[in-house]
Amino acid sequence: MACEVPDQNRRFFVALHVGAGYHPPSDEKAIRFAMKRACLAASSVLRQGAGRCIDAVVAAIQVLEDDPNINAGRGSNLTEDGHVESDASVMDGCSGAFGAVGAVPGVRNAIQIAGLLAKEQALGSSVLGRINPMFLVGEGARRWAMSKGIALPKTVMEAEKWLITEKTFKKWKIFRKRLDDAKAMADASARVPCLSQKAVVSEAPLDGNEVSSQSSAHNAIDDQGIKDTVGVICVDCEGNVAVGSSSGGIALKVSGRVGLAAMYGCGCWASSKGPPGVPVSVGCCVSGSGEYLIRGLIARECCISSSLSQAGPASACREVLRDLIQECQNSIEITAGILLVEADTHMASGGSAILRAVDIAAGYNASSFGMGYFANNMKCPKVSILRKQTKAEVDQLFAARINLVGDNHSL
Repeated sequence: MACEVPDQNRRFFVALHVGAGYHPPSDEKAIRFAMKRACLAASSVLRQGAGRCIDAVVAAIQVLEDDPNINAGRGSNLTEDGHVESDASVMDGCSGAFGAVGAVPGVRNAIQIAGLLAKEQALGSSVLGRINPMFLVGEGARRWAMSKGIALPKTVMEAEKWLITEKTFKKWKIFRKRLDDAKAMADASARVPCLSQKAVVSEAPLDGNEVSSQSSAHNAIDDQGIKDTVGVICVDCEGNVAVGSSSGGIALKVSGRVGLAAMYGCGCWASSKGPPGVPVSVGCCVSGSGEYLIRGLIARECCISSSLSQAGPASACREVLRDLIQECQNSIEITAGILLVEADTHMASGGSAILRAVDIAAGYNASSFGMGYFANNMKCPKVSILRKQTKAEVDQLFAARINLVGDNHSL
């Protein structure tokens, strides 16, 4: 481990996103502030030296999990039963270590548990040669965290007093009523022989008041936004990469459902080695329609594509996103957001790698995608809520090369 005294000149890079979905303008100021604080939290760890990427990722995501305007930790979407079940994962590019938790109840910061799992994975076998767990779910994940000394609320109920906000509870009630009404309508159609659901519906048309009520419900949900998985990518002074993801999951999900943020190769991926003969450090985190993105191991696919392509992260990001949408276009309309970072290093005279620049790319097809980044030679983090401007399937791509040598105060 390098010197633990923070070095303001030590090179590093942090990139993050707060999900693909819809971020209402009324929340934009608060979300941007949360992203800035997360970048700064990661940077304070990375300035201490190489080998701290996992800690930096955990520090940044904890800030996002604690913010009530983001769908991770406090402010998470609620399950069908009205509870919070969190997903999170961390991957270290240098060792390949991975740690994840899925559908874990009663925890404020699921990323803490995922980070500790990844660290223990990197250490290898434990007592009596037992293999350390990589992925824990449900109550078992919570008990394991407590056994490792992670401070947690005593009960799930106590945790949810903090995790569930007034805004998320209000949104849950609207969704829950809509679900109950749909189930009642389906039951009614099943009891009427030889009639389609369309016929049953036509017998009871909505009056003006009901139409107005449904419109108000839609507007209430739109005002609160539809947000998804958060992700962070950290690069240290030697070009080592670690990535993490965290999410409260989709609204009204079935209890026990594990989403994209926890799945290996799907929500996040990091490699500080690259394919044989192609030494490259790359990290990716993904947000969107979980069940469909999981099938393609999207984060891993993006990193491999970027590593092998001379066109870099921007091209890899666009190609993977377009292929995904084309594959699913006949089944369902999906949303996705991809954040991809590739580090450019050179070898010092002593044989150690030195970070000199990064290429960053973000592609999305959702209404909006919140992202930000920060580097050692920037005055402050640069954050933005990117918004879709046209109706094209894949028309939104942000890309930049950030030189980490010298001043970048204009960024």
